[in-house]
Amino acid sequence: MLRVITAEAAYTTEELADILGLPISTIRKYNLHFAKIGVQFTKRQGRLAYTNDDVTIFHELKRMYAHPEMTLDKAVLTVAKKFNLIPDTPPNISTETQILSLEPREVQMKEIQSYIDAKFEERERQLISMAREIRALKKAQQQKRSLYRWLKNFFEK
Repeated sequence: MLRVITAEAAYTTEELADILGLPISTIRKYNLHFAKIGVQFTKRQGRLAYTNDDVTIFHELKRMYAHPEMTLDKAVLTVAKKFNLIPDTPPNISTETQILSLEPREVQMKEIQSYIDAKFEERERQLISMAREIRALKKAQQQKRSLYRWLKNFFEK
């Protein structure tokens, strides 16, 4: 059985700008606004590759943004919702469910805090112990020096 595979057109940013009659910088700005709401376009070999559907999306964005009362953020959000690129509304979670989901996190945070406190105390004990050892070594060196000075003075007389 013979299967025909058709490759969907892939336009570069420059080609999309030519198709829409917009500067390349405007296409990049539109991309940034889409990225803010989580919409990403396809990349091929590290470069953006726009499909025919993407061209339609950008045409619609251009048309929507042409209205005087429309901001770019509103236009991008409206187009994204129209083409089902993002959900219309976030799922509604009841307050009780939110509280229940927070309880395990609070317990986990307390466990993490107690672990940190224990490690901090252990580290503090180690530092104090090292400081005492250093002080004892310095004292021993001073006593050794005193003995050598006394012996030196004793034999020089």
